[in-house]
Amino acid sequence: MISERFTSYWTRFWMRYAGLSPTGRLATRLAVQFAPPFQLREYLRMLNPQGYISPEAILYHSKLRLGRHVFIGDRVMIIEREGGGAIELGNGVSVWGDSQLEVGQGGEITLGDRTRVNRGVQLLSYLAPIHIGRDVGLSTNCLLYSFNHGIAAGRPYLEQPLETNGPIIIDDHAWIGMGSIILSGVHIGEHAVVAAGSVVHHDVPAGAVAAGNPARVGKRRQAANDETDGPGLGSEQGSAEARKLVER
Repeated sequence: MISERFTSYWTRFWMRYAGLSPTGRLATRLAVQFAPPFQLREYLRMLNPQGYISPEAILYHSKLRLGRHVFIGDRVMIIEREGGGAIELGNGVSVWGDSQLEVGQGGEITLGDRTRVNRGVQLLSYLAPIHIGRDVGLSTNCLLYSFNHGIAAGRPYLEQPLETNGPIIIDDHAWIGMGSIILSGVHIGEHAVVAAGSVVHHDVPAGAVAAGNPARVGKRRQAANDETDGPGLGSEQGSAEARKLVER
């Protein structure tokens, strides 16, 4: 039986050489041989300033910019299509497995520090950007599309040009509930909450709670000026847990 001391040393050794280069991707693959699965791998981001990028992630982007200690999980796809702009992930950003970030035709995506993109989220930016602030939570299976297909009569929709109502902007500390859809031209303010399963095509003010299809503001949060909504990934508590794992 392999000892915990050996597996810890093995992981820390190979994570020193992890990165975006082919050699760095190979080092990451070796590092995870004895690492636990899924979110239990979060501590790996703290073992290298470049963070942790799963060897199963697909990174096909010439203008990708990554902050320090990011986490990119299994089967994440970061794709640049013709005319696509930059994709930028701030410090401590988490993109969990099976999510998709894609840009084309002038689109771009920015994620602020400590923002969390949970499993199965799709961020597709064409014609207009998607800008997401700091410490934002995008729950499982959220969809953010900054474009749509034209639907003029007499032509199949796939033959029609893309259209947009403008950028998607989500300000700091907002929380988007599971399975929500955010359409182009929407601005969601600081500390706002979008309930699970909502379809948002109008702005949501700061500190408001919106729900439904179409989403409507039902109330305002009582503590809209809180600095954060809980410990979360990248918080002081989360970092303490990571340090504990690193130092074991």
